[in-house]
Amino acid sequence: MTNRVEVADFLRSFKLAIEFGCCHFIGRPRTDQDLADLNLTRKLAMDTVCTLTPDNYCSGPVPDDTDAKKMVWVFGCDVDGVEVYVKLRLNPTGGNGISRGSIWSFHKAQYPMRYPLRGRGA
Repeated sequence: MTNRVEVADFLRSFKLAIEFGCCHFIGRPRTDQDLADLNLTRKLAMDTVCTLTPDNYCSGPVPDDTDAKKMVWVFGCDVDGVEVYVKLRLNPTGGNGISRGSIWSFHKAQYPMRYPLRGRGA
């Protein structure tokens, strides 16, 4: 099982990608509709991703269903009382040494999510 340190390292790298403008959304109709339903812009959704901690971790790294050689991580968070499913992927570093982040999903959770690290200390 993935531990808190591994999750924290992934999140640190992902947040760095956002900070340096090396992150983008994968255009999916469901994500765009749910962002609108949640009254969020993509910028506000990225700000929400920056608040994620290991307590928000659900699963990963697991092979991406679009490319099994690449790994995705799944997190959940609360946005105004709505549980949100967030799927993230880090791609190899660019010329600046910063990994490129992809937000594959940011939408209302279809099912209750499990948080295996929540409440477990450092």
